[in-house]
Amino acid sequence: MMTSTAVPCDRLAELMPDLLDDPGLLSSADSAHIAQCLHCQAEMARFRRLRRVLASLRLQQVPADPGLVDDLLEGLDSAAERRDRHRIASRRAASIVGLAAATAAGVGGVLVLATRRRSA
Repeated sequence: MMTSTAVPCDRLAELMPDLLDDPGLLSSADSAHIAQCLHCQAEMARFRRLRRVLASLRLQQVPADPGLVDDLLEGLDSAAERRDRHRIASRRAASIVGLAAATAAGVGGVLVLATRRRSA
């Protein structure tokens, strides 16, 4: 008997948060199971209590530290500065790579021209 109720309990445990919002999701067999299963009834009670606690937290106001806004703005400014430094470093690196590629292409072109003149 324990194995026959374990499967519905596991399946219903996944549905329970949604069942609080829409009890119509239950089939008649699921409703009958919950009506006789103390484990499922306790689980539903825990979800209801959790929902009440979360709803009460929504109404509470938490006082903010007076320096919190300044700390947040300072953190945002330093993050923006780091991002800007990273962009500048990336652009410099790209410029150096581009310059090196152009130089290599130029040297290669000069070598090709020099070898053609000698063979001609």
